[in-house]
Formats: sequence, structure tokens, C-alpha cells
Amino acid sequence: MTHLKSGEAAERAGVHLETLRYYEKRGLLREPPRTEAGYRMYDETDVEDIRWIRQAQAIGFTLQEIGKLQALRAGEALPEDELRRYAEEKIAEIEANIERLRRMKALLESAAGRADASLASCPVLRAVNEGGRSNE
Repeated sequence: MTHLKSGEAAERAGVHLETLRYYEKRGLLREPPRTEAGYRMYDETDVEDIRWIRQAQAIGFTLQEIGKLQALRAGEALPEDELRRYAEEKIAEIEANIERLRRMKALLESAAGRADASLASCPVLRAVNEGGRSNE
């Protein structure tokens, strides 16, 4: 089995060394064994775990959610109703994000179609200004 120091493992996984250490701190990676000199030693399984975490982040999961997914990945069973609720919550979150992005796109398309518009009449800036006032 190949043993890798922190920097080597991070490089193979395509992350910064700080990211690797952060994942460890968050409990997403096991604490690796250390050499007598105190160096952390990782193996290819750790590198694959780091890549899996990055992929889960890339498709929209938070680190907290990834922690839950890791339990499933490790074969720990969740009650069916909890798993269903979790999936439904994530779907609702994704749908809300899609709607927010559609609104942003419509505003930007509107602004792009008005090349002669002044800053005061820009629908994007107007929407941002109006949104800021409603939060006061």
C-alpha cells in the first residue's frame, strides 16, 4: 500500500493542503496515522475519499450534508422515512435555487436588452435596491 504525506495526498486528490486539513477537522476524513517524525500518512483510499467529497460538493451538497452521505456510503442504514425526508428537503432546496436563478436570468436578460438604459433605470440595480430596502 502506498503511503503519502499530506502534500502528496492533497496534490493527487486535486485539493489544497488546507482543504485536506479542514476536512479532517470537520470529521469528513479519518485522522491518519503519523510517522515517528509526526508526518500524517495517507493512502489511496484517503485520496479517493477526498475526491468523493469534492464531487459531492460540486453537485451542491454542503459539508454537513456530505457527513450524512458518508454514513450511507459506509453502509450505515438510515430509517426509510428519514432518508425520504432528507431527499425531499434537498429537492425543495434545489427547486428554490432554480427559481432564484431563473429570476436572476430574466433580470439580466432585461438589462442586456436595454443598451441605452441609464443606471437609474437599470432593472438589475433597481431590483437590488428594492431588495435591500425590504430587509431594513
